[in-house]
Amino acid sequence: MVDKTFILDVLNQQMVRSTGCTEPAAVSFASSLAASELKKNGNPIDKITLLASKNVLKNAMSAGLPNSDKVGVNYAAGIGAIHGDPKNKLNVNNDVDKATYDKVKGMIQDEKIIVDLARVPNVLYIEAIVEGGGHKAKAVIKDEHTNVTLLQYDDNIIIEKNESVDTNSLITFSEIAMRLNLADIYRFATEDLDVDKDPIDSLKMAVEVNSAIAREGLSKDYGLNIGRNIARDIDEGLLADNYVSHAIMKAVAASDARMAGAPYAVVTNSGSGNQGITNVMPIVSMAEDLKVSKEQLYRALALGNLTSIYIKSKFGTLSAFCGAAIASTGAATGITYLRGGNYGAYERTIINMIGTVTGMICDGAKPDCSLKIYAGLQGAFNASTLALRNIRVDSTEGIVCATAEDSIDNMCDLSKFCSELLDENILKMMINKNDD
Repeated sequence: MVDKTFILDVLNQQMVRSTGCTEPAAVSFASSLAASELKKNGNPIDKITLLASKNVLKNAMSAGLPNSDKVGVNYAAGIGAIHGDPKNKLNVNNDVDKATYDKVKGMIQDEKIIVDLARVPNVLYIEAIVEGGGHKAKAVIKDEHTNVTLLQYDDNIIIEKNESVDTNSLITFSEIAMRLNLADIYRFATEDLDVDKDPIDSLKMAVEVNSAIAREGLSKDYGLNIGRNIARDIDEGLLADNYVSHAIMKAVAASDARMAGAPYAVVTNSGSGNQGITNVMPIVSMAEDLKVSKEQLYRALALGNLTSIYIKSKFGTLSAFCGAAIASTGAATGITYLRGGNYGAYERTIINMIGTVTGMICDGAKPDCSLKIYAGLQGAFNASTLALRNIRVDSTEGIVCATAEDSIDNMCDLSKFCSELLDENILKMMINKNDD
């Protein structure tokens, strides 16, 4: 049996507050780190060079930035260097003003911000080089969005780590994959968790913070307005006015707002804001409609979020496959729990989801992520309903195996073995398409 403290640490470390899409926020964080070294020595910010891995470029290319209509890695690098305080980490882009964007726009027009592909083996890699006043500072982030492995001012090394992740402060994905399993996650969420006494601050914060951006997404036009269109379909009788429609509507509305740059934070799951939204909002919405107890709500949230974290630990931080598939699988398990499902139904729900949403590609973080969340959550409710009726995808079909654990391993192996070639071609298509 896994130590309860370990599971609580995993939950709280993998669910954190972030402002703006995670990859642009990580780019801004790296730039702010390098720029802060120039600033503290009284130097101006004259030039920024940003090198990033394929996955980071893909995810940061089209995502909206807070308080603006701007998108792009160059803007993320610029506002981090000009405005950002590195102590805020993934909240580095809080309260960016128009003057900052105008200054960054001028630097881009003057070709003072350069973005290029980092040819490195790391899936997540960001290198920010900021120059000014005859001096140069460099910051490098690897493998995790806030894992700083190098900070350098001229020839002075301020931070240098040879290991990928600081295991003294952060539980690694490899450790999560090795120590957790579905049975222990289910036991913790449904039996061991003490909602009133255990430190589940991340879950409580997620309910408040992610609900706020969902309300924002339903109140104004953002991105493709998928959430507001679902609300319209309910009003016009095209969709049922029930907890299923409400749950999907609130989740995609939150993503609408986040991907269009609404100045609202979210609580992430495994480094992704959209995955945090997808895990949290359907369960919160359903719990409200069903009027379940606070204890049931937090048990369902713990089950869904830990399931997603566990799958993501094997899947990889970034991938050519869409994380909405993982997050909606986690949400589906929380949904099954709220509907009275037992451990068998929990496993069947996961199996049904792997038989449904595996293979949805990730072609970057952008407004149409809401559509992928929509599809994933429709699958989640279907998978849950079938599981509760004792129906599951058979082990003779496709990549699905006899057990949920083996089925997860197959899905995650696809991510590991296929992502490099897929990402290379997806990024090439994104860069070279003709929009005329």
